[in-house]
Amino acid sequence: MTERVNPNIVPDLLAGLDTVKEQINQADIELASGRTINVPSDNPAGTAALVLNHDAQNAVDTFQQNIGDLQNRLNTADSALSSAVDALNQAISLGVEAGNSDLSDQDRQAIAQQLTGIQQELLGIANTTVGGTYLFSGTLVETKPFALNAASPDGVTYSGNSSVSSVEISRGQTLNVNVPGDQLFLNASGSVFGAINQLITAVQTNSGIANASVALGQASSQFDTQRLAYGNALNELQSTGTFLSSEELQLSTQESNIDAADIAKVTTEFSQEDVAYQAALAAEGKILSLPNLLDYIQ
Repeated sequence: MTERVNPNIVPDLLAGLDTVKEQINQADIELASGRTINVPSDNPAGTAALVLNHDAQNAVDTFQQNIGDLQNRLNTADSALSSAVDALNQAISLGVEAGNSDLSDQDRQAIAQQLTGIQQELLGIANTTVGGTYLFSGTLVETKPFALNAASPDGVTYSGNSSVSSVEISRGQTLNVNVPGDQLFLNASGSVFGAINQLITAVQTNSGIANASVALGQASSQFDTQRLAYGNALNELQSTGTFLSSEELQLSTQESNIDAADIAKVTTEFSQEDVAYQAALAAEGKILSLPNLLDYIQ
C-alpha cells in the first residue's frame, strides 16, 4: 500500500519552526533574567514555592528593620542611663564630702549647688528623646515624662505611664523594649530623684546628710539594676539579628535552588537551538524552492 504524501507541508514546516523559535525565546528570557521561572506557567509548583519563599524573606526583612530601629533606640537609652550612673556616683561622692564636719556652711552650700546641677543633669537624661519621641515615658512616647516640682518629695513630677512596649523581632519572639521612667527614676525600692532631692535638702540644712547619702547609694544601686534591662535587650537583639542573617542566606539559597537558571547550560542550549533554527530555515527554504523560508513567511 502506497503512503500518501501531504501535498501541503507548509503548515507542518512552520509549526516546527515555531517550536524551535519558542525554545530559543525561552532560553533568551532565562539568560536575560537568570531565572527559569519568569511567568507562573513556566513551573506552577515552583511558582507556589517561590511565593512562600518571598513571603518568608519579606518577614525577615521586616524583623531586621525592627531590630535596626530598636538597636538605635536602645543604644541611645543605654548610653543615657550610663551617663546617669556617672552623675549619681558623683553625687554620692559629694554627699560623703558634705558630711565632713570640718566644712564651713559656705562649703556645704557650694556642694548643694553642685548637687542641684546634677539633679538638673538627671532631669535632662530622664527626658532623653530619639526621633522626637521620649525614651522614658512608658508608652506615652510623645509626652515629656519629667518636670521639676519643688512641692513633691521627689522634686519632680512624672507625666508618663508605667506601661511597657513589646516588639516582634522574629516569628513568635517578642521583646520588651523600654523600662518606664517611674520604674527607673522613682522606684519604690529606691527613688533616684527622691534621694538626690533629700540629699540637697540635707546638705543645705546640714542635717541628716549621712542618712541621705545612704539613701542615694541605695537608689543608685536600684537604678543600676533596672537599667540592666537595656543591656540584656541589646544582647538579645544582636543574637536574633545574627540568626535572621543566617535565615536570610538560607532563603536566598533556597530561592536559587527553585528557579535559578544554569547559565552555562542555557547558553549552550540557546546556541544549539539557534544553529538548529538557522539550519531548518535553510533546509526548508530549499524544500520549497525559495531563496529563504523567511521570504515565504514574510
